[in-house]
This record gives sequence, C-alpha cells and structure tokens, in this order.
Amino acid sequence: MSGLSSYDVICLGVGKGATAVYFDQTSSSFALVRRSTGECILLIDMGLGSIFALQKYIKDFQIKPRQIFISHNHTDHSGELPVYIANEALKSLVRIVCYVGIQSRLRHQRCAELDSSTTDLFHNVQWITCDESQDVDLDSGDPNSKLKIRVHQSQHSELCAGFVLYENNQAILSFSGDSGFNVPFYTFLWTAPTILVDGRQTTTYEHASFDEILNFHKAKSIPRQVLVYHYGLESDKPKFPDGTISAISPGQTVQLTLPSDI
Repeated sequence: MSGLSSYDVICLGVGKGATAVYFDQTSSSFALVRRSTGECILLIDMGLGSIFALQKYIKDFQIKPRQIFISHNHTDHSGELPVYIANEALKSLVRIVCYVGIQSRLRHQRCAELDSSTTDLFHNVQWITCDESQDVDLDSGDPNSKLKIRVHQSQHSELCAGFVLYENNQAILSFSGDSGFNVPFYTFLWTAPTILVDGRQTTTYEHASFDEILNFHKAKSIPRQVLVYHYGLESDKPKFPDGTISAISPGQTVQLTLPSDI
C-alpha cells in the first residue's frame, strides 16, 4: 500500500563541475525537508552555491540542517564544507555523514585550511561514517519518523557513494552521487520509489548517459519516479518521452512517497 512519506526533497542546484564557477549556477545538491515544519533534516551534498540556495528555498533558513551527506571530495559536491564548519561548528554540533574512506579525504584535504585556525573547529564536528554492511540511523527530530540511510559505493574516478533513505523501514529516496552506469549500483538505487540520478548527454566512466538511465528504467518495468540531475545549465536540460523519466530543476519540490510495489 502506497502513500506519502513525511518528507519532501527540494532541488538546490543541478550544476556540473564548472557550472557554478563560470555561470553562477548552484552545484548539484538537495535538501530533505520535513513537510509539516519545513525544517531541513538532511542536506545532500554541499557544492558551490548550495548554502545560498538553501537559504533561498527553505522557509526558515536560520535553522541549519540536522545533518549533511557528502558523496565525495570534489568541489562541486563538498566545496563549501570548510566555510560551513568554520561558521556553524562554533555555534552547535555539525553532523557529517559519508562513506567510509571519504571522511579522511574531507577532513585532511578538503578542510585542510581549517588546521591553521587558532580555534579547534572540529571539536564540534561529528563524522558519521558508513559502508554497505550497515544501516545508519539519522536524526529526524521526530520520534514517529525513524530515518536510516544505507550507502553503496558508486562508479567514479574519486571515491564516491550514493544512498537509499528509509523512513520507518520503508525506502523513500535514493541518490546516486556521481556515477557512471553500473548495473549493481543502479539496481540498489531502484529499490526506492523516488530516485535522484546523475546524468549527462554522453556516457563516460564517471557519469551515466541519459539514454543509459532511460533504458535501464524501461527494462526494470517497475513504478519509479526517476529524476535526473547534474546536467548543468537549463539549456542542457534533457527531455524524455512522456511517462518515463524527467529532469529536475533548481527550486523544484518533490513529495516523497512510500513504496507501492512492496
């Protein structure tokens, strides 16, 4: 039996690696928001422009996300992390969720500039690392809505991971991070009713093509809301046949549903 989950996801940006630098458009990132309150429960990636976009699209931007998921250590996915820690860890706990192995890259490479601070900025940072062998509980702020995340390494030049998010043990959302087309990884993503998937016009090892995503979805023949991101500018936004998959746009809000085929 299907129905609505307690959450919406808001697209903050769909930019490629250079989109924010050359065109002032936000890097690919999303906000998981509790529908009843508008609070950001999970910020999904923190590339260039993400925090400004979060303030633009969230009702109460004074309340920071309860936690952040970082898929990998590339600027368009984690570029704002040092500045965010420098500002927010002085006020309250900053929770960062990431795949095992990525934490050391983020801490010692991405955030190396913070080591020169006269203040211990990491005293108030909680790193929550996870791998395929475990589900990790997230802070939902609501005892009636238990959230957990299950991660899976993607196919990318840099160590990277996506996830499936569960509310009360029911999958509600999956996120690919950056990934080339990989059948086991895509099969993992397709367990959720709403799928955020990285796509480009042309296939490479690091990024799946629009055609690969569409063909995989057709072959699965199960009801899924597949939303393609990371395509870059609005002029690069792909168009798909009606009734198949679609491209998500900055500012777009999607209601997350519970599974209908379980």
